[in-house]
Amino acid sequence: MKFILLLRHAKSSWDNPELEDFDRPLSGRGLNDAPRMGRFLKKTGYRPEYIVSSTAQRARQTTKLCVEGMKRDESIVRWDSDLYFESVGKYLEAIQNAPEKSETIMLVGHNPLIEATATLLSGGRDKTAVRVPTAGLVCLESYAVRWGDINPGTCQIKWMMIPKLLREIID
Repeated sequence: MKFILLLRHAKSSWDNPELEDFDRPLSGRGLNDAPRMGRFLKKTGYRPEYIVSSTAQRARQTTKLCVEGMKRDESIVRWDSDLYFESVGKYLEAIQNAPEKSETIMLVGHNPLIEATATLLSGGRDKTAVRVPTAGLVCLESYAVRWGDINPGTCQIKWMMIPKLLREIID
């Protein structure tokens, strides 16, 4: 069984209008939600052995804070600029190239690509079937033997967690 966690970056700040989109940092809410999601993963046991993250500032911060919340070492993270608004194909490629020793992986990226990837892997086609808010997390499962066997429609959504609900449960 393979598990794919798709994490949308946490809430970003729009305080500095002069910053390029790529360089926008997390907002105060985002700085709280990202480690909270990591603590959630630690408690549930769905801790990824391998993470691929966008290199945009808000995704980097989300990844680092989430990893810290899980009490994992940052060495499990691979930074990939292709996850910054490239294509769903790049997200699928990142999944298919995951190390075979890993049973659970996580991608940290951006909408609309996180939603489109979840939809595509779970068998959706033209319309987005999954809505993922900032710091939202989708867990997909597949009976694929190898990561290279993960293709459109080969997964099902196992669960989803959103920050608003998690704040009510944990805080």
